[in-house]
Amino acid sequence: MKVLGMVAAAAVAFAPLSLVVAAPGVAQAAPCAGAGSNPKSCQFCLYLVGQYHSSSTRPCYEAPPPRPAQAPPRRAPQVPPLPDLPTLAPPSTGQPPRVVPPSPVPVKINPPTAGAPRNAPSVAPPKGLDASSEAIAAAKAAPATRINPASPPEPPMQVYDFNQQVQNVVDSHSDNVDLVKVGDQTLVRPRHWDYVDYDENHRPTLYNPLDEAMTFRYFYDGAYRQAFVPAGGRIVLDAATAGLFPFTAVGYSHVASGSFYGGAAIPPAGAGGPPAPGYTAPTPPEVYRNVSVSVPAADQVVQVGQVQVVSHDDSQPEGSRDTFLFDDSTLAWGQANDPRTSAQIRVTKTQPMPGVGPTDNGSFLVALAAHKEPAPQPTQPWWPMLLRFGVLGLVVGLVAWAVERRRRNTDETVDSRV
Repeated sequence: MKVLGMVAAAAVAFAPLSLVVAAPGVAQAAPCAGAGSNPKSCQFCLYLVGQYHSSSTRPCYEAPPPRPAQAPPRRAPQVPPLPDLPTLAPPSTGQPPRVVPPSPVPVKINPPTAGAPRNAPSVAPPKGLDASSEAIAAAKAAPATRINPASPPEPPMQVYDFNQQVQNVVDSHSDNVDLVKVGDQTLVRPRHWDYVDYDENHRPTLYNPLDEAMTFRYFYDGAYRQAFVPAGGRIVLDAATAGLFPFTAVGYSHVASGSFYGGAAIPPAGAGGPPAPGYTAPTPPEVYRNVSVSVPAADQVVQVGQVQVVSHDDSQPEGSRDTFLFDDSTLAWGQANDPRTSAQIRVTKTQPMPGVGPTDNGSFLVALAAHKEPAPQPTQPWWPMLLRFGVLGLVVGLVAWAVERRRRNTDETVDSRV
């Protein structure tokens, strides 16, 4: 314990000295001689020499040689900061995929009232697209390309302005495009796209039995999107958002419209099979049949064969907060169950091609109701025409025979006289 105490005392005594002599390249002072001497330090140094039975007091009177100066430490090169890396999604934990819950549309169309107009002219439904049953079956069974409806890939070698392509088809006066005269403007009546199906996860699939590629334009996740379907091809949309999504489709010579609805279960990448347990398929949008529609701009009521509610937006002007899809083809804005009319819907605006082209004040519906397709001519039976040709042939034959007989009689008379 005594030795430990002396060592501790020596450490304390030499502490200030060590702070001085520790500097490299500087001469260290001796405790008993020189400028840095100190009586207390000298006395303690001599005491330690005696305690440790050293024969020399030189360390107390002579300063040790200075420590060689060390080279200044080298500064580490400055490393530029790493750029921010994108945040990666956590690996799949095998949990069931998240499904966007359905958002019920807070609009119901009431049944017609007792004072509803009767015998209102009916709006003509759109025509369909012609395709053979073999082409339809082949396209419906084609391998499906999986697409995120919020970010579909660019069309391969088909990059064009959608509106301009629609105009090109209209300008070409294609037989697949119908035009309707409404006031001082001519509006396009697209054909109806019937080729929509749903897989076991209730994802919408669009298949194309036509011999030309088609591009579909629809509003999804806050913006208009465009999905490409090659001729004879098929795509499946991971449409988890519930709701009704109208679209317009255009090719080289066709313009069509239709819709699909979302709320599907989205399987992990590369996975198939039925949806995860606990998934509840959304209820398809309600379809109202033979709905009376008031068009104040034309002061007329018409009847639409099929109506679906797309959305309700309280930010729109009063009387135009409800959006409808008529005959799975025409977008319309107005109000359901409006007390200002006895009709079931009051319409202030329509758009014949959903998301594309001009809108009007609803007169388009009145024009469609007034438009009458020319009645097909009855097929004539084949036998009257055959009979007419037979009689004509017989008459010609008789005339030729009579002329020939008269010529022969004349020749025989001449010969007898000679």
